[in-house]
Amino acid sequence: MNQFMKALFPVIGLVFISMLSTAQISKKSFLMQPAGVSTPANVSADWNPVLLNLEMPEPDGGADELIKERARELADSLYGSVTHEKKSQSNRSISKPIMGNNFYGNPYNYSVPNDNDVAVSNDNKVVSVINSSLRIYDLNLDTAYPAISLFTFFGALGLPNEHFDPKVIYDPQADRFILMCLNGFTDSTSNIAIAFSQTPDPRQNWSLYTITGNPYNDTLWTDYPMISITEQHAYITVNLLKNDESWQTGFVRTIVWQLDKSDAYSGAPLNSTLYGNFDFNNRNIRNMCPVRNGNELFSGTMYFLSNRNFAVSSDSIFLISMPDVLNADTSMIDVSLLRASTAYHVPPDAKQTAPRILQTNDARILGAFKHNNRIQFVSNTRDTVLNKAACYHGVIDLMSANPEFPAYIITNDTVEYGYPNIAYAGTNNDDHTAIIGINYTAADIFPACGAISTDAIGNYSDLLTIRKGDNYISVLSGGNQRWGDYSGAQRKYNQNGVVWLALTYGSQSKKPNTWIAELSLQPFSGVADERHTINEQVVYPSPAQQTIFCSFRVQQEASLNFRIVDLNGRFVQDIFNERALPGLNTFSFNTASLQNGNSILVIMNAYGSPLIATPSTIQK
Repeated sequence: MNQFMKALFPVIGLVFISMLSTAQISKKSFLMQPAGVSTPANVSADWNPVLLNLEMPEPDGGADELIKERARELADSLYGSVTHEKKSQSNRSISKPIMGNNFYGNPYNYSVPNDNDVAVSNDNKVVSVINSSLRIYDLNLDTAYPAISLFTFFGALGLPNEHFDPKVIYDPQADRFILMCLNGFTDSTSNIAIAFSQTPDPRQNWSLYTITGNPYNDTLWTDYPMISITEQHAYITVNLLKNDESWQTGFVRTIVWQLDKSDAYSGAPLNSTLYGNFDFNNRNIRNMCPVRNGNELFSGTMYFLSNRNFAVSSDSIFLISMPDVLNADTSMIDVSLLRASTAYHVPPDAKQTAPRILQTNDARILGAFKHNNRIQFVSNTRDTVLNKAACYHGVIDLMSANPEFPAYIITNDTVEYGYPNIAYAGTNNDDHTAIIGINYTAADIFPACGAISTDAIGNYSDLLTIRKGDNYISVLSGGNQRWGDYSGAQRKYNQNGVVWLALTYGSQSKKPNTWIAELSLQPFSGVADERHTINEQVVYPSPAQQTIFCSFRVQQEASLNFRIVDLNGRFVQDIFNERALPGLNTFSFNTASLQNGNSILVIMNAYGSPLIATPSTIQK
């Protein structure tokens, strides 16, 4: 067996039946008022406070969690010890991607998981986001500006410091950026924070809006966003969850927000439509992935994909199409069942060089794009021959009358794959080349990241290593480690065949760090290995950034106040107020805005009593 292989596994013998959603899709209109402006260039102080609970609770055994665990147990029993017949492999391969600019991304700030996304403009401005910060790069000036916390960036909204799941996208038609994240973890606190850049320069003004995370005024809150754009609109999909339950057990439904982006770029009131009640055979469709554009923005119809993400083995893919008009006629929204030629499987967690393995979550679709009436998508899956975490790649021909489409499992003899994303890398209308960015790991290889190229007809390159790991990942004190929930991938619209990726690797300090890379199938000008130095120009805050960490335990959930006092106990600065979960927590913040000398960090409970008997002394 070759070290790098493209394996086609047996097809499940299911017969396609043409059916549509049986429920009436609902819709509701909203008008969102502008809620402020954010200007990164004007940020003079950023405490960047982060409170992290290191003892994540075990799943509580709800119905969906039992489905997932039983699916994994069954899959392990089916594929863990049996040597399955290997199907015929591709008889030719294509070249690996070539790496151009590549550099260290957002500094790790003790938030988990390390959700990566990236957007790059035609004028070489790069915006990178992770949990829970953004960073701006100017490739023309060879400059990386210091990271800004999402708490500070969205400060004008007045939301608590509960920002998570950031996403960013570039609009090549308007030459603008859109950045969003979620805020709050209950029905009464949940919001979507979203920003639209007013100019092509992401360091200048952004228009801020708040979208309710509980749009039906019930007991649900918003989790796991995805975003795409067309010529006229931005589309955001989110999951609605029950209070006090995990994302596995608490899922209720996926909804779609449709936004008139032209309103938002100018800072005007934002017209939007909310669509809900997407189901198939009376089962709610979950984790709908909005399809992104390939070579250019598309119009007329917007597409979404979904699957049975907890299935032991399935070939079902749901294709949702809707008219690309605001407040669309719901009778024109179509939910169709397609069949993949190759089944996908619930993935196993991935091994690393440490006792605690890396979570792969499930087989949901993580990225998709449309080019010339073909949709390509990727997800996590299982290599049933090697019983390893692998990558699933499907190619849907929208012009075909055949409901079955080709799909492939990308696997590797040596490593396990996780959290792929995909972007178009072709050079003409008939060229369907794509680049897949992917994280990888093994029992004897530190978590790293790389890329694979494909021609969309079943041929794949060998794995290109983008950034080797320096150590294994170990952040949470109990249970398996979080590898990430998604990675970033975007086509560079004014450079044929160029793709930008944001991926995860294990740092020397055992943290999940971000690496950003520019890739192509054609050589870059200059020597690629030398195109990786980005000047770390400290524009703000001043002096240089320094992060302080403090660990503490609480017996039960508590509202805490974090403040700075001087050596005489006099108040200096409130950093923020936050709820701490039971168990071991860590608190970090940036000390660059403190005056030189000694200060004391005091953590106080709701009754005004210090939580830690001996407060931490900060020297600067």
